[in-house]
Amino acid sequence: MPFWRPEFLLLLGLTLAFLQFSPTAWRKPLLTLAGLYFYAWWDLRFVPLLAGAALADWALALWMERTPTGKRAPLFVAGLALHLGLLAFFKYADFFLNAPAGSTLWLIMPLGLSFQTFSAITYLAAVQAGRLAARRNPVDVLCFATFFPVLTAGPIVRAEELLPQLDALPRPGADDLYEGFRRFSMGLFKKLVLADRLGLYVAEVYGNAGAYDAASTWAAVLAYALQIYLDFSGYSDMAIGAARALGVRLPENFSFPYAAKNPSEFWRRWHMSLSFWFRDYLYIPLGGSRQGEARTLGNLMVVMVLCGMWHGSGWTFVLWGALHGLGLCAHRLWREWRGRRGHSGFSAALAWAGATLFAGLCWIPFRADDLGHARRIVAALFAGGPVHWIHPFVWVALALTVLAHGLRGLGQEDLLMLRGGRWYAPAVLFSLAWLAILFASEGFTPFLYARF
Repeated sequence: MPFWRPEFLLLLGLTLAFLQFSPTAWRKPLLTLAGLYFYAWWDLRFVPLLAGAALADWALALWMERTPTGKRAPLFVAGLALHLGLLAFFKYADFFLNAPAGSTLWLIMPLGLSFQTFSAITYLAAVQAGRLAARRNPVDVLCFATFFPVLTAGPIVRAEELLPQLDALPRPGADDLYEGFRRFSMGLFKKLVLADRLGLYVAEVYGNAGAYDAASTWAAVLAYALQIYLDFSGYSDMAIGAARALGVRLPENFSFPYAAKNPSEFWRRWHMSLSFWFRDYLYIPLGGSRQGEARTLGNLMVVMVLCGMWHGSGWTFVLWGALHGLGLCAHRLWREWRGRRGHSGFSAALAWAGATLFAGLCWIPFRADDLGHARRIVAALFAGGPVHWIHPFVWVALALTVLAHGLRGLGQEDLLMLRGGRWYAPAVLFSLAWLAILFASEGFTPFLYARF
C-alpha cells in the first residue's frame, strides 16, 4: 500500500480517528489490526508468516527471561536462526541455487522482510541482555512487529525505542498532527516530484547502456545518486510523519549524506538506522576496532559485504558492499597515517568532492541489472561523441539538493524543515502536497527500498 495512495491515507485517517476516541486499552489492538490490514493489502498469504514470527519472538523472549542470564544464548541463537533462515530462504535461494540471470523467481519476497528481521532481532537481543523485559501480552509484540509506518522499508526501529512509546500511546494531539503532516508532505514532494522524475531519465540511459555519450551517462549516474537519496529519504520522511501523527517518534534515517567528507562519515549519515544496526549487532560483536588493525579492516569488509547482500541477492550487491568496505578501509588507513586532523578550506572541498564522487560511482553496480550491465555503464562514462540528452530536471533536482545541504550547513534547520509558527510554512506545505498529487497523475514508481 504505497503511502501516496488514497487507501493509505484513508487507513491512516481511520486509525487516527479510532485512536482519538477509543479507550486506552484498545489502542494497541487497534494499531495491530491496522498493521495487519496494511500488510494484507499487499499479499494476504504472508500475514500468517508475519504474525507467526512475532508470536515465536513472544514465546522465545518469555522463555529467555525465565532462564538464567548465562544460559540464554541458545534461545537467542534459535531466534536468530528463525529470522535469518526466513530471510535467507525468501531472499537468497535463487542466488545460492544459481538461478539463471533474468529468470522468473520462484519465490515471492515478503514485503519488508529485511527490515522486519532486523527489528525483531533487536527485541530478542534486548531481552537476552536484560535491557528490556519480555512482554507478557502477545499483542504487545504483534503491535511492535506490525507497526505499519515502518513495515515496508524502515527506518529499522529498535524494540527499546518503540515498545515504550506503544505502551504510552497517547491520543493524537494537534502538535503531533501538524508535525506529522509537515514531515509527510516533504517526503511526498521528494518522492513524487523529484525522485520519480529523475527515475525516468535514469531508466532511459541505464536501459540503453552504451547508446549514450559520456556526458549523458555521467548525468545519469549523478541522477541515480540523487534519485535513490530523494526516494529513500522521502520514504523515511513519510514514515516518520505518519508515525508522528500517531504520537510515535521514530529515529532519523538520513542526515544530509552528500555533505560527507569521507566514506565513514557517509555511513554515519546514510540510512543511519541500518548503519548503526550493523555497528551494534555485527561490527562490535566481531571485535570492532579492539583487536588490531588487520582484524579491524577485516571486520569492516565483512560488515559491508554482508550489508551489500542484505540489500539484494546478486553479485552486483556484493560488489557494491565490497567497494564501500574498501573505501572504509582506505579511509581508516589514511586517517591512521595522516592523523585525526580536520579539513579546512581547499582540503575540505577536495575531501567532499572525493567522498561524493566515490559514493556516486558505487551506485553503478547497485543500479545495474548484473555485472555485465555495470561494466557497460562504466565504459560509457569514458565514451566520446556529442552530448545526446541531459534532462533539465537533473539540474533542477541537483540545485534543490545543493540548496538543502547548504541551508543545513549554514544552520538554517528551521527554515529548511519549515518549522515554527511562521505564516508561510503551512502554505508551502500545502503547495508541496499539491505538487506531489499533480505529479503523481503522470505515473509513479514503487519505493526503491521496498524490494529489499
